Amino acid sequence: QSTDGGENWKMISPDLSYNNKAKMGVYPYLIYHQAITAIAEGNTKFDLWVGTDDGRVWRTNDAARTWREITKGLPRNKHVADIFTYPYNDKTVYVVLNGRREDDHTPYLFVSYDYGATWTNIAYNLPASPVNVFLIDPDKGHLYCGTDMGVYRCKSIGKIWESINGNLPAAVSVNDMFIHPKDK
Repeated sequence: QSTDGGENWKMISPDLSYNNKAKMGVYPYLIYHQAITAIAEGNTKFDLWVGTDDGRVWRTNDAARTWREITKGLPRNKHVADIFTYPYNDKTVYVVLNGRREDDHTPYLFVSYDYGATWTNIAYNLPASPVNVFLIDPDKGHLYCGTDMGVYRCKSIGKIWESINGNLPAAVSVNDMFIHPKDK
């Protein structure tokens, strides 16, 4: 954490990965680096959610004094690609997991409505393609996700995902998305 624009840093967590030396740098696919790969701020002060490339998800809500693992109920050992906190409810969080490094093309997209105590898969009809990123349009309430097969939208909390690729090239990998606050 830095409180002075990056001039000085302090460690605010222990190692949150499994830190399994046997899996570090394994060739050719299982290249775990035992690192944090996703982080999201919650809606309240000192609320942080983090995920690692070896599949762990954690939350702290006390200025990082204590960390609580909330991985139970999620597929094991999947790369945490994204975490998104719902802007209007502190209890709701979305987690994107990715099995690409193991040639697993299952779409993993989960939501928790109770701070990560339980998880629900909302990938439903997404194609067999890794999910990379997730966001919510705060004005319309629509869900969006970027996959290795393009962009998808869900207008009703994870019931039916529809492709909105328009004139994007076929099978384009989408790894980041943003809704411009002014132009929408």
